[in-house]
Amino acid sequence: MANKNFHTVSDEHGGVNVGTKFKMIKDHQEVQGVLSEGVEVILDSIVHFPTRYCLIDDKARIWTVPIHSVTPIP
Repeated sequence: MANKNFHTVSDEHGGVNVGTKFKMIKDHQEVQGVLSEGVEVILDSIVHFPTRYCLIDDKARIWTVPIHSVTPIP
């Protein structure tokens, strides 16, 4: 298995791939606003150290969210 460099983004981590749909399980606040619980988002990329997901909402905004803030949509 290849190492994930902390200073780059990835398109896969732990079996989760770019394009995976997620649902927010708790609110997430950033400067651009609040991504509310229940909102569906799509994985754009994965940041490492600590591992976080870059997610796209329905308005094409990108959010950097801790992985424990989302659950995959089957």
